[in-house]
Amino acid sequence: MMHELLSFRKIILDALTAWPHKQTHDEIQEESKRLLSAIQHNITKIAPDRLKAYTRQHQRGLMQLMDELEAMRYGDHLNGGEKNNNEEICSIVNLLSQMVFDLQQYLPEYFDYDCAAPVITQKQLLSEIAENACQTLKKLEELLADDETIAVFKTIFEHLNSGLYPFTFEQAGYLHDFFGSLKLALNKFVPPLQMPGIILLLTSLNFNHPSFYHSCCSHFNHELQKCENISGQYRLIHFFKKLIGQVFKTISIPYNRNLPNIDESLLRYIESEISYLKSIDAIAEDLSCSGILDSNFKVTFTVRQLAMFIHLQVEAGIITTQSPKALHQYVTKHYSTVEKDLISEKSFKNAYYGNASADIEKVIIKIADMLAIAQKKY
Repeated sequence: MMHELLSFRKIILDALTAWPHKQTHDEIQEESKRLLSAIQHNITKIAPDRLKAYTRQHQRGLMQLMDELEAMRYGDHLNGGEKNNNEEICSIVNLLSQMVFDLQQYLPEYFDYDCAAPVITQKQLLSEIAENACQTLKKLEELLADDETIAVFKTIFEHLNSGLYPFTFEQAGYLHDFFGSLKLALNKFVPPLQMPGIILLLTSLNFNHPSFYHSCCSHFNHELQKCENISGQYRLIHFFKKLIGQVFKTISIPYNRNLPNIDESLLRYIESEISYLKSIDAIAEDLSCSGILDSNFKVTFTVRQLAMFIHLQVEAGIITTQSPKALHQYVTKHYSTVEKDLISEKSFKNAYYGNASADIEKVIIKIADMLAIAQKKY
């Protein structure tokens, strides 16, 4: 600390051990005003390259003093029958908190927004998060939100309210704007509220928390699995890309400046999915062009029988694959059956993991025919 802060600290500690407090408390208020005036005056005399260090030294000094006083509330540092005088300490801590806020307002260019906020601010913020969580979840019920949406918000609030990672000054300011904007936006929604609307809303609020990112990726993947073929997946993933790319941010700063903006992260995920679909399509096309795979290959099996036949080959180690999904896409793109010229990936997947005895019997008969042919050739 600088000399002014050391003197200020001594006055405060003396106030907590003196009686009566009134005169000393008035002295603390006057000293706080004098300290802020001195800082503003000294700023004009300090070289530009030292302004940031000077401001942050006072910022951290005041925060350290706040945390010290908070610790005293539960310690054994006070004398004269005034131990743990919470009311007096809280009053001084609030004064110090206001001083830090004034520094932020007067010297925003030099203030350290990346450092963790003091203990009292952390506690107040956790209380506000818990209150907003209750209000938001209640509003979601009124909007008849689907289970996925409610689960996403519960996960977000659990992470925010865990207290595992202290909030920075910037995050404290962000969350204030976030909850205000979230409340206004939810009031404009009409039921039923579903996950796509929430993805666009939280993306517009620049909420780049990891839990939200993973929820979005899970939703995208789940929706893609519903598509019957690669063409449907192409259309859907490009639709997601269009929606995310057109989102207008209503909060300029992200929740976490050390992480990419949420729209950038989601677009990267979407691009990777598009690249994957392209690679699957390209591989299938190469196999078809080289004659290894006939794009019009028709089998006498039904869809269920074909799926079981392929599954048996995987189980027996004839076909090796690290991705059942890729195998399903290959088969549905390049095979047709006696009952369907176009096989949906969804129906093939369901049959692949099914177990219909009549279909298995048909497959066994064909395998027996193959064995009989092989024995004749042996």
